[in-house]
Amino acid sequence: MNQNQIETPKVGFLQPESTFTHLAAIEQFGPKANYIPMETYEICQEIKTSAIDYGVLAIENVFEGIVGATMDAVLTTDHVSVVGEIILPIAHHLLSNGKIQEITRIYSHQQAISQCRKHIDSLEKELGHKIEIIIEASTARGAERAAHSTETGSAAIAPAIAAKKYNLQILMENMEDEKDNVTRFWILGPEGSSNPSGNDKTTFSFDVENESGALVSVLNTFSSRGLSATMLQSRPSKLDRSAGIWEYTFFAEFLGHITEKSLKESYDLLNSGSNSVCKQIRLLGSYPRFSAK
Repeated sequence: MNQNQIETPKVGFLQPESTFTHLAAIEQFGPKANYIPMETYEICQEIKTSAIDYGVLAIENVFEGIVGATMDAVLTTDHVSVVGEIILPIAHHLLSNGKIQEITRIYSHQQAISQCRKHIDSLEKELGHKIEIIIEASTARGAERAAHSTETGSAAIAPAIAAKKYNLQILMENMEDEKDNVTRFWILGPEGSSNPSGNDKTTFSFDVENESGALVSVLNTFSSRGLSATMLQSRPSKLDRSAGIWEYTFFAEFLGHITEKSLKESYDLLNSGSNSVCKQIRLLGSYPRFSAK
């Protein structure tokens, strides 16, 4: 990933501002980048047309699983690649302009509420009353609602970056029930792969024939060459009406760089058409694996 070649890169991230995706983008590109909040599909389209240099989108959370919208957007946009990844610890905080004893309602995203359920229950017992939960489109939207509310007792569960933006106080830190809660984000860029770093990962998407053993055959092409898979996911691609079943596109990640012999041989074989069970395969990118700084 050659982000250092661009002095002030334009970076799209899933809107709105002050979300964990925004925070992940800042962690990756630093304070000087030009950050632009966008919708998921818009990010991929703007990369394709060179309107922005990079995009940041969540791909999976350790508890909530895969983010299908990210996979679908990448899959349906050509000339866009995965050029990096970042793994971000998720820390939820209770934000408000009032006192903790006054809280009667909490605004936040459904996933944040789910990840803080035990702490919310404990808070209700401590306060001696129920807390109304109001679901918002994002944690940042929840913080905005709490900040602008004229009703006493309004609070939000959101990241610390949202407290700063909306001038809210952090009343309780780290409300998440599981302390190893992390989300992985894809760094997206123009089509192409970075140079080998010695600690890389390669991502593919592929379709297989709807027949017994087809998926196993494709995976064996990689495993027979000693390659280790780090992710395998599927997304519905279309309905086979004659058979009455869905067809799927698969996403797979393997350790190593596409320039390495074992990965290159596997990809070339599956891409040549000689393996009839693999209808198509697309290289989505080779990039350095995330490592904590």
